[in-house]
Amino acid sequence: MFCKSCGNEIKEGSNFCTTCGRDIQNLKTLKSKRFLTKKKIILFTTFVALAFTAFASFAYIRESKNEANKIDVAAAVVNVRCEDPEGNSWSGSGTIFSEDGLVLTNYHVVSGDYPDTEISCFVILPDPLDGSAKEMYYAYPIIIPSLSEEYDIAFLQIHDVFYDYEEGKAYGEYPKKFPSYVRGESCGNTPKLGEPVRVYGYPDISGGYALTITDGVISSFLPESGFIFTSAKISYGNSGGLAIDKNGCMVGIPSMVNGDENESLGIIISTNLISEFVDQAVALEDESVALEDE
Repeated sequence: MFCKSCGNEIKEGSNFCTTCGRDIQNLKTLKSKRFLTKKKIILFTTFVALAFTAFASFAYIRESKNEANKIDVAAAVVNVRCEDPEGNSWSGSGTIFSEDGLVLTNYHVVSGDYPDTEISCFVILPDPLDGSAKEMYYAYPIIIPSLSEEYDIAFLQIHDVFYDYEEGKAYGEYPKKFPSYVRGESCGNTPKLGEPVRVYGYPDISGGYALTITDGVISSFLPESGFIFTSAKISYGNSGGLAIDKNGCMVGIPSMVNGDENESLGIIISTNLISEFVDQAVALEDESVALEDE
């Protein structure tokens, strides 16, 4: 790669030009924002299959002898901010599901109103004690062709720390082990009508930058769609966040709102629908591998 400002050759892995100091991070981000490579798709489907496919039969638990070492749910729910090359920007939420920084979110959070445009994204980690912004990282969208838009599910992969050259400050450290959502041993039961639900995210109504938590119950099911209605408040910016039950078990991804002139209910994409998405992604990968072997 060569610097567009001075023409100096830039070494692989560098974040700036050593001759003129130009920040090349945005160039790297745009370059890496296409769909999954074969290696990435294998890693993605393997990880997500382990994390989601067996929701009804086992708990996903981090290896730890000490319960106190388990990460608070609040530390893993992140603020997602994206923009296109024209400067249009928007925000949403996401949840880190692996220590290397794989973030689950909604497709519309990483695509906005510009699905065919190269998108740059940032992931902002909160201070779990007060929900304020603490660390900031570059991340690129991982989109499964056709499936992500259909299911409104996508991922982000953190790949570097945000560095403010004017302040001379890095907002975090990279590489590092990121706080990731850990399912408890009691998980595995099917959500039931009337059970408590807690929603984590970054809605605009609370400023959009601070982690916000709202409580409610499972209000209704739409089995044919895989959606769950909840009385927990969900608003713009909550999309892509995390909904859990009283045991800290994932109920799904808060994604939409349905309402009239009097009231509204939040809509959650259920874990069953996420599992279906993963199954379809794995099937696509198997088909792709088979075609390559012919």
